[in-house]
Amino acid sequence: TGDVNGDGYADLVVGDPLEPVTPGVDGETGGRVLVYRGSKNGITRAQTPEVITQDTAGVPGTSEAGDRFGAGLAVADLNRDGAAEIVVGAPYETAGAAERTGTVTVIPGRRSGALGTGGYSFHQDTSGVPSGNEAGDFFGTTLSAGDLNRDGRPELIIGAAGENGGNGAVFTLPGGTSRPTGTGSRVFTLETLGMAQADGWLGGKGLLRLL
Repeated sequence: TGDVNGDGYADLVVGDPLEPVTPGVDGETGGRVLVYRGSKNGITRAQTPEVITQDTAGVPGTSEAGDRFGAGLAVADLNRDGAAEIVVGAPYETAGAAERTGTVTVIPGRRSGALGTGGYSFHQDTSGVPSGNEAGDFFGTTLSAGDLNRDGRPELIIGAAGENGGNGAVFTLPGGTSRPTGTGSRVFTLETLGMAQADGWLGGKGLLRLL
């Protein structure tokens, strides 16, 4: 939950990453995110949610079967403008030649109009992000955000459950002046934390058990 349009009411954001039987009815090819707008009356049964996919105008990438867009999800005001961003993991996304390496997409909050405009994404080949895209990393398995260093700029925290042969890793992307940045990013692994290298899935498996 989070206030994606800055109206003072929390909105409900739901990830729906599985492939549909009938696209547009019970899901979308590649996965989708549903946004139910809050109000003084809450959310009603009759409310039609806003649907966001990688084919939505302004959202990077293209909806492809099996991307699992929406498998990781967080809502946080990353640019501190009062309208929370929607952060979406697609851990099965292919980047370059690396299958299921994963990407993370940020959809800026907006006080008016449809969501999607100004979207941007991160993966392990993004400038400044440690490591690199490899098959089966599942970058974006789990997501969170918070001001870890108390500088007033929220960091973006990204789990990659398949990194390092299934040991997993957690990436922290520093908060910038207007959005998180790859510059100065850090990566935590079982080794750097002094833990045994034994299929740790550091960062959590999220929905991978179900996908």
